Amino acid sequence: MVAKQGSSPAGVAAPPRPVLVYDGDCSFCKYWVHRWQHRTQGRVQYVPFQEVPDRFYGISHTQFRQSVYLITRYGQRLHGAEAVAVLLQLSGYGTWSGLYYRLPFVSTVAEAGYRLVANHRDFFFKLTQLFFRTT
Repeated sequence: MVAKQGSSPAGVAAPPRPVLVYDGDCSFCKYWVHRWQHRTQGRVQYVPFQEVPDRFYGISHTQFRQSVYLITRYGQRLHGAEAVAVLLQLSGYGTWSGLYYRLPFVSTVAEAGYRLVANHRDFFFKLTQLFFRTT
């Protein structure tokens, strides 16, 4: 797997388990993080970006506002649809990650879809409430 954001900044150790950093003020994000927490059963740490320092693993709060980031045990900094694809793999849905990396058009479409959802989170949270059981 190739990280778009590269490795950990020099002198910063990779986390002992993957860390997903998300927008803790976003209802859509909180809903999906809650679901993923159940699927990953402690294999991934979930942290709102509001609780990490600016430049956490070299990532600014501005970047965290725009996208989820997954920092892997190897120090890779993945974001957007790529981060979600790898998180889904850790959740037992490896098919998505395989498609993302093996079929070039899938990653392009997934990133465009991610951007659409990220730019309209409130609308997609309402859709989520309609189609998925909320807890």
